[in-house]
Amino acid sequence: MRRIAILIAAAVMTSGAAHAQIAVEKLDPGLDALVAPDTKVEVLVRDEYGFFEGPVWHHGREGDFLTFSDLVRNQVIRLDPQTHQASTWLADVWKGKDSSSAISFERNGEKFLQVGPNGETLDKQGRLVFTAMGSGRIMRREPDGRVTALADKFGGRHLNAPNDLVIRSDGAVYFTDIRKGSVTTDETPPEGVPHTGVYMVNNGKLTLLDGTLDTPNGIAFSPDERVLYVNDIRPKKVYAYDVRPDGTTANRRLFIDMTTDNRPGAPDGMKIDVRGNVWDSGPAGIWIISPQGRHLGTILTPERLSNLAWGDADAMGLYTTSGTMITHIRTRIQGIRP
Repeated sequence: MRRIAILIAAAVMTSGAAHAQIAVEKLDPGLDALVAPDTKVEVLVRDEYGFFEGPVWHHGREGDFLTFSDLVRNQVIRLDPQTHQASTWLADVWKGKDSSSAISFERNGEKFLQVGPNGETLDKQGRLVFTAMGSGRIMRREPDGRVTALADKFGGRHLNAPNDLVIRSDGAVYFTDIRKGSVTTDETPPEGVPHTGVYMVNNGKLTLLDGTLDTPNGIAFSPDERVLYVNDIRPKKVYAYDVRPDGTTANRRLFIDMTTDNRPGAPDGMKIDVRGNVWDSGPAGIWIISPQGRHLGTILTPERLSNLAWGDADAMGLYTTSGTMITHIRTRIQGIRP
């Protein structure tokens, strides 16, 4: 793992402002209040041997820094915001033996398996909570470095591939499981839950909120937590739910349909700004969508995005992850961060 960290750090040192590009596609005058017309996308990390996901900005007892997931290398990586030096923060997340059902992809003629962690967030105590996608678990890193499982089964079967998550102000964890019916000899019984899912974990109880989406992925709350947004990545649609006082959901409705844009990209990870605008990965880059579901514009990105997170001291920096890159974008509005 030390060698991997050094390789990533070297990639960071050869990136940065020299690779920044201006890329804003305005569809509505309201976009100007959110991003400048000359907004630049700055590449901080470029690496061909991983797959990056789940960025989150830490701002607490351990300092200010970014962590993100590498599904291929099976680790959480820490990135220093000043030096852009990267190092392994949490290694060997997936400890199984059966990777037969892991998502695979090819890059430059080489095959890779996505077995590691995916979405990340922080709880109110500043602890990292993440989806261990390859392990079928929701995990939390304790202050002493131990990792504990918050959820791993539903209805007697293991979770399939937890993808992304968000934590409500009362501590309830909401997460998506993008797959169904996976089979692994690492678990007993080997059969996974027979449906995909949007779930809530509250006081140790796991509740299924929706088991009918095709491929649920990114998930986020409106600023007042009365609306829950969920991406359905394969159909390229985003849904909104009303949140009841007990945390369950009702009145699922289509928030935006991205199928009209044929450029590479789909609704994967998403985040929300303080005015309730949705910043979602989508065709060509980051779709910025008003609370009423109006597409205001797109920040074009060098690669198809996997996720994004608000960071920097003023919460006006947007960090993105993709297959081989970590990028940074300055905005004109603050984002909601854990």
